[in-house]
Amino acid sequence: MREYHYEMVYILRPTMSDEETKAAIDKVNSYVERYGGEVLLVDKWGKRQLAYPINDYDKGYYVLEYIRTNDRNFVKNMENFFRINEDVIRFLLFRLKPSEVKELKEKLSQKKEEPVAAAEENKGEE
Repeated sequence: MREYHYEMVYILRPTMSDEETKAAIDKVNSYVERYGGEVLLVDKWGKRQLAYPINDYDKGYYVLEYIRTNDRNFVKNMENFFRINEDVIRFLLFRLKPSEVKELKEKLSQKKEEPVAAAEENKGEE
Protein backbone atom coordinates (compact mmCIF):
# COMPACT_ATOMS: atom_id res chain seq x y z
CA MET A 1 0.00 0.00 0.00
CA ARG A 2 1.30 3.44 -0.92
CA GLU A 3 2.06 6.09 1.67
CA TYR A 4 1.02 9.71 1.07
CA HIS A 5 2.32 12.80 2.87
CA TYR A 6 0.32 16.03 2.99
CA GLU A 7 0.81 19.58 4.16
CA MET A 8 -2.35 21.13 5.57
CA VAL A 9 -2.82 24.78 6.48
CA TYR A 10 -6.06 26.07 7.92
CA ILE A 11 -7.24 29.35 9.41
CA LEU A 12 -9.49 29.42 12.47
CA ARG A 13 -11.82 32.24 13.49
CA PRO A 14 -9.87 34.91 15.43
CA THR A 15 -12.75 35.48 17.89
CA MET A 16 -12.16 32.10 19.57
CA SER A 17 -10.59 31.94 23.05
CA ASP A 18 -7.36 30.01 23.66
CA GLU A 19 -9.31 27.02 25.00
CA GLU A 20 -11.67 27.04 22.00
CA THR A 21 -8.72 27.28 19.61
CA LYS A 22 -7.00 24.32 21.28
CA ALA A 23 -10.26 22.34 21.16
CA ALA A 24 -10.70 23.16 17.44
CA ILE A 25 -7.15 21.96 16.66
CA ASP A 26 -7.77 18.77 18.66
CA LYS A 27 -11.03 18.26 16.74
CA VAL A 28 -9.23 18.60 13.39
CA ASN A 29 -6.56 16.13 14.56
CA SER A 30 -9.20 13.64 15.70
CA TYR A 31 -10.81 13.79 12.25
CA VAL A 32 -7.41 13.30 10.62
CA GLU A 33 -7.05 10.08 12.64
CA ARG A 34 -10.67 9.08 11.95
CA TYR A 35 -10.01 9.32 8.19
CA GLY A 36 -6.89 7.14 8.41
CA GLY A 37 -4.21 9.81 8.78
CA GLU A 38 -1.42 10.36 11.25
CA VAL A 39 -0.42 13.84 12.42
CA LEU A 40 3.37 14.11 12.16
CA LEU A 41 3.84 17.74 13.14
CA VAL A 42 1.61 20.63 14.26
CA ASP A 43 2.97 24.16 13.90
CA LYS A 44 0.74 26.87 15.41
CA TRP A 45 1.54 30.18 13.74
CA GLY A 46 -0.93 32.14 15.86
CA LYS A 47 -3.09 35.13 14.95
CA ARG A 48 -2.04 36.93 11.80
CA GLN A 49 -3.42 39.57 9.49
CA LEU A 50 -5.31 38.20 6.49
CA ALA A 51 -4.44 39.43 3.00
CA TYR A 52 -8.11 40.27 2.47
CA PRO A 53 -11.21 40.08 4.69
CA ILE A 54 -12.86 36.67 4.89
CA ASN A 55 -16.38 36.48 6.39
CA ASP A 56 -15.85 39.94 7.95
CA TYR A 57 -12.61 38.81 9.68
CA ASP A 58 -9.40 40.80 9.21
CA LYS A 59 -7.29 38.32 11.20
CA GLY A 60 -7.18 34.58 11.63
CA TYR A 61 -5.43 31.89 13.69
CA TYR A 62 -3.12 29.95 11.36
CA VAL A 63 -2.19 26.29 11.87
CA LEU A 64 0.19 24.20 9.74
CA GLU A 65 0.16 20.39 9.97
CA TYR A 66 2.03 17.59 8.26
CA ILE A 67 0.05 14.39 7.73
CA ARG A 68 0.88 10.83 6.66
CA THR A 69 -1.81 8.44 5.37
CA ASN A 70 -2.42 5.36 3.24
CA ASP A 71 -6.02 6.28 2.43
CA ARG A 72 -6.61 7.62 -1.09
CA ASN A 73 -9.89 9.29 -0.02
CA PHE A 74 -8.22 11.24 2.78
CA VAL A 75 -8.18 14.59 0.95
CA LYS A 76 -11.83 14.36 -0.10
CA ASN A 77 -12.90 13.46 3.46
CA MET A 78 -10.89 16.29 5.05
CA GLU A 79 -12.17 18.85 2.53
CA ASN A 80 -15.75 17.84 3.35
CA PHE A 81 -14.98 18.17 7.07
CA PHE A 82 -13.47 21.65 6.63
CA ARG A 83 -16.42 22.85 4.54
CA ILE A 84 -18.96 22.02 7.26
CA ASN A 85 -16.78 23.15 10.18
CA GLU A 86 -17.78 26.71 11.12
CA ASP A 87 -14.55 27.37 13.07
CA VAL A 88 -12.39 27.05 9.92
CA ILE A 89 -12.60 30.06 7.61
CA ARG A 90 -10.04 28.84 5.01
CA PHE A 91 -7.99 25.70 4.39
CA LEU A 92 -5.39 24.36 1.96
CA LEU A 93 -4.37 20.72 1.68
CA PHE A 94 -1.83 19.39 -0.80
CA ARG A 95 0.43 16.39 -1.32
CA LEU A 96 4.17 16.70 -0.76
CA LYS A 97 6.72 15.85 -3.45
CA PRO A 98 9.22 13.05 -2.66
CA SER A 99 11.99 15.63 -2.13
CA GLU A 100 9.77 17.50 0.35
CA VAL A 101 8.97 14.24 2.16
CA LYS A 102 12.70 13.62 2.58
CA GLU A 103 13.16 17.12 4.05
CA LEU A 104 10.20 16.56 6.38
CA LYS A 105 11.64 13.28 7.66
CA GLU A 106 14.99 14.99 8.34
CA LYS A 107 13.19 17.81 10.17
CA LEU A 108 11.23 15.32 12.29
CA SER A 109 14.36 13.35 13.19
CA GLN A 110 16.09 16.58 14.27
CA LYS A 111 13.11 17.53 16.46
CA LYS A 112 13.29 14.12 18.18
CA GLU A 113 17.02 14.55 18.85
CA GLU A 114 16.72 18.10 20.28
CA PRO A 115 14.90 17.19 23.54
CA VAL A 116 17.38 14.37 24.19
CA ALA A 117 20.34 16.71 23.66
CA ALA A 118 18.77 19.36 25.92
CA ALA A 119 18.14 16.80 28.65
CA GLU A 120 21.76 15.64 28.50
CA GLU A 121 23.02 19.23 28.77
CA ASN A 122 20.83 19.84 31.84
CA LYS A 123 22.25 16.75 33.58
CA GLY A 124 25.73 18.27 33.50
CA GLU A 125 24.52 21.45 35.21
CA GLU A 126 23.22 19.68 38.34
